[in-house]
Amino acid sequence: MAAKAMLKTRTFDPADMAGMSIAEGLEQAGSRPGGLIMLDDQLLPHHVEYAELNEIALNAAKKLQKRGIAAGDRVCLLSPTSLAMVATLFGLWRLGAVPVVLPSPQRGMHTPVLDAIRRRIEAAVPSLAVTTREWAPPLGKTAPCPVVTLQQLHQTVPSRSTLRVPTGDAPGLLQFASGTTAASRAVLISQDQLVGSIAATGSHMGFGPADRFATWLPLHHPLGIVPLAGIVAGGAEVVMMTYETFVEHPSSWLRTISDYQATVTAAPNFAYSLAARTQQAQRAALNLRGLRVALNGTEAIDAEDLMNTVGVLQRAGMPARAMCPLYGLAEATLAVSAGTARKPVRIVAEAERAPGLTAQGYERQPLVSCGSPVDGVEVEIRDDSGTALPPGAVGQIVVRGPGVTGGYWRSDGHPGSAPVRDGWLHTGDMGFMDAGELVVCGREKEMLRIGGRTLHPAEYERAAECIEGVRAGKVVAFALPDRKELVVVAEAVDTTQALLTAGNRMLAAFRDCVQHVPREVVFIRPGTLPKSSGERQRQVTRARYLSGSLDVVHTAR
Repeated sequence: MAAKAMLKTRTFDPADMAGMSIAEGLEQAGSRPGGLIMLDDQLLPHHVEYAELNEIALNAAKKLQKRGIAAGDRVCLLSPTSLAMVATLFGLWRLGAVPVVLPSPQRGMHTPVLDAIRRRIEAAVPSLAVTTREWAPPLGKTAPCPVVTLQQLHQTVPSRSTLRVPTGDAPGLLQFASGTTAASRAVLISQDQLVGSIAATGSHMGFGPADRFATWLPLHHPLGIVPLAGIVAGGAEVVMMTYETFVEHPSSWLRTISDYQATVTAAPNFAYSLAARTQQAQRAALNLRGLRVALNGTEAIDAEDLMNTVGVLQRAGMPARAMCPLYGLAEATLAVSAGTARKPVRIVAEAERAPGLTAQGYERQPLVSCGSPVDGVEVEIRDDSGTALPPGAVGQIVVRGPGVTGGYWRSDGHPGSAPVRDGWLHTGDMGFMDAGELVVCGREKEMLRIGGRTLHPAEYERAAECIEGVRAGKVVAFALPDRKELVVVAEAVDTTQALLTAGNRMLAAFRDCVQHVPREVVFIRPGTLPKSSGERQRQVTRARYLSGSLDVVHTAR
């Protein structure tokens, strides 16, 4: 009984998982109870024990080898989450080939979507692209490599070769970074970096092999694929929903956590807010008492919105301490700093900040602490000259640790330029340290300084989303290049009169809340705002605004 109790509280051990490949971890996990639960679009489960998944992965690896794929080759995957897609992913890891998971189109293969996919494929220089029957024909016309369907791949006769198990230094993922401020760039991440990031995060936050992780995030998203790789390698159970199920029925995520008594989950902040609003409106009978760690990261977190979300989920049983804000980025594999399940979310108000704060305009709003650096990661705040700043002073966040990647991927296969100097990653994000914890203010390139004040697009987005008729998460604000002006883009409400009213109210809200009116508010047709798994695509939206390619229905100035 004592040994069992210890297992229930044991976290991942970074020392035990150091240098481990995903394939090695899956082999070890196969000798213990546990596995993968795949939910279809009706939330019906398909259970796969890890011993079985290990055999499926080996079989898939040999089928890929029969198709001419070797260790180190890039293979693009374009598919919604399914057992066949996951089998292919783990097959690539078992072979030592490099997955390049592409965002699945949500509204069909239209020309802009196909162009974006083509650019990523061309950047990856893959040997093969694997996709669905639906998407194979248009992809086949544009991809500079052979294209096969998942069905064709898994019907392939496997090779008879004996495959060695890849070591941890084998390349594990070509991950495209967020495109909010720059054209999307990719980094090459090794298998042991993928495993090590989650080992360090689990040790820091308080989860490990005895936990059950519930996820709906698509596998092109860092918060979807990195936890999957590391948690499976660590032997914990995983419950996987499809992204499409969550988008159509946000309540299904909380229902899945409740039904399967998941102890760990992860998502960007918008998803928690959406799920909480749905729960508040429908009041489903849920039991979230077992949820110990709710990772919240990869986008800015509004303090008031977060606390409202925590309150709603508490009424469904979630412990308040379960909510754990996380700061991470693809260039550092994932987690840099995080809260823990040992203490509640901390909101840093002006009065709590360290003496001598030079917050450059951030002192007007409460900010969310993203916790202390995870195991093995160092964080400093530096000014423009590279000098380390004291606690409370705002500067650029720089990071050093085992997850920091070597450089942006180039089409010739060699590492390109990256903001890494002397081992320190210059993130481009602004923040400060407070009581040993990292507080993130926003992206340096997204900020606009006017009259000694710093304006951030997130302030405008929050103010706009409070206006009746404007959908939460459907607003993007951005600064115009080389001009002291901002633009706000929002998806349109129904009628001309409603648009006029919403525009006027929005401008008034900016005067009151932000005290600076943007150049204009642009309303666009519903469903046309660029998005990527819920992340605000400010750079993409700005590019379309400047090129005149937004589907505009009304403008307010």
